Amino acid sequence: MRTSSIALRIAIFLAAIVAWCTAWVMARAEAGPPKGKGALMGPLLPKSAGKTACFAGTFTGQVIDVEDWSRTRTEPSGTYMPDGRPYTRPVPATTEDVPVRSFTLELTYDTRKSDYDWIYNFRLLAEADGIGTMYASGECPWYARDKVFGSDKRKITGSTSSLFCYIDCDGGGFDLERAPNAPAVVMSFDPRIGLRMKGGCGGGGIYRINPASAGVRFRLQATSAEACRPVREWAARQ
Repeated sequence: MRTSSIALRIAIFLAAIVAWCTAWVMARAEAGPPKGKGALMGPLLPKSAGKTACFAGTFTGQVIDVEDWSRTRTEPSGTYMPDGRPYTRPVPATTEDVPVRSFTLELTYDTRKSDYDWIYNFRLLAEADGIGTMYASGECPWYARDKVFGSDKRKITGSTSSLFCYIDCDGGGFDLERAPNAPAVVMSFDPRIGLRMKGGCGGGGIYRINPASAGVRFRLQATSAEACRPVREWAARQ
């Protein structure tokens, strides 16, 4: 009896070990391979004051929606003044599924200090069918780790594989994610407010580009600084 009791306990113990090992292996499989250097954004970014990184991509069959704010109509907003008259709002002419030929993005390291760990200034050039060249500039604060900031205890989630770039005063923005194991980034536009861009000679036209219904993302390859020369030329005209 004693021998059989010991054997039963050993069998139960071994079964528990097998079950635990199986669960651990399945959990690791669901989590996928651990992220390594190939998933980090940092190695693609400039590290000191005034240094830049350039990314570019050309496309076939990829589209965006474009609002043209030089051509607007007025329509009721759904709210009313105290005297009963309706408030109105401008609504831009919108073209859907505009083919994009290229994007060129320049990121420049900035020495400003604030709650972020680093900050970059961006310049973005787009070439789109029927519109031509559009230009935008703004900033990309980078939070490399989670933190709590300010008197309101605002929680900020850090990331080592992505970066959010935006234009102040509701100019919109876009996300940049590291393309795994490649010297490239993937750009996607904020679906709520898109990105405000200037177009035409001297940046006279005002547009807002939005992701198309297909939600296309744009892959930009790291390239030489010379590829961003047109971006700098456009910036000098603004």
